[in-house]
Amino acid sequence: MEYEANKKLIGIIGGMGPMAGVNLSEMIINETIAIKDQDHLPQVLLSVPQNIADRTEFILGSVSENPAHAIFSMLKKLGLLGVTVAGIACNSAHAPAIFNVVIDELNKSKMKLKLLNMIEEVAKVIKLEFNGVNRLGVLATTGTVKAGQYQLLEDYGLKVVYPTEAVQKKIHQAIYHPDYGIKSVTGSISFKSRQQLENATRSLIYEKVEVIVLGCTELSLAYKTNNFGGVPLIDSNRVLARALIRAIDPSKLKPWRQK
Repeated sequence: MEYEANKKLIGIIGGMGPMAGVNLSEMIINETIAIKDQDHLPQVLLSVPQNIADRTEFILGSVSENPAHAIFSMLKKLGLLGVTVAGIACNSAHAPAIFNVVIDELNKSKMKLKLLNMIEEVAKVIKLEFNGVNRLGVLATTGTVKAGQYQLLEDYGLKVVYPTEAVQKKIHQAIYHPDYGIKSVTGSISFKSRQQLENATRSLIYEKVEVIVLGCTELSLAYKTNNFGGVPLIDSNRVLARALIRAIDPSKLKPWRQK
């Protein structure tokens, strides 16, 4: 059944990992001005994790299957439901080798669906809300770091600072480790993952960064505050949630500094 043609519907491509998509859906609700159920914006979350190859493994050359094709297939399904604007709840999926393929397929299809670019939306927030910041730290998967997609922020006059290779390995383990990683321990963050992420965050603060981007949507599950050690955190999942709301109805969007 198609959604009413005269309504605007938000679509979420989830499953990368599954809780990141759920978290994005929840953030859309939390960032919306509403006093009753009917004030909230309609949204559809499509999570089919078994169909989407791991983004970091593709970026690093461990697998040959480009996740872009599965992502586009999901976008087509959302389009049939009447979705007019969509977002992908995964930073690594925005690597040019993946995201650009999705955009090309979307343009060829002539679907009336706008796909937001999470990295570009983060850049806009920094320009609007953190004017004057010069040094920006990024916490992300190794795939996102290797793809260099956050280098886009240097076009805004920012110095992008990544953790050292040794620290980056610990960040990646905190997300991917089969015993204690965020992807493996559903419903909570293990002590070891939290410890490794906190140490990584401190290492960036030691490098004199003025703001830190949580450049992996699953890090949104680990950090429940907007700052760490007095340094502001920019949650990429929150940024995408707010951009999706703005695309549908700007009057529904809460102020950025609401907490």
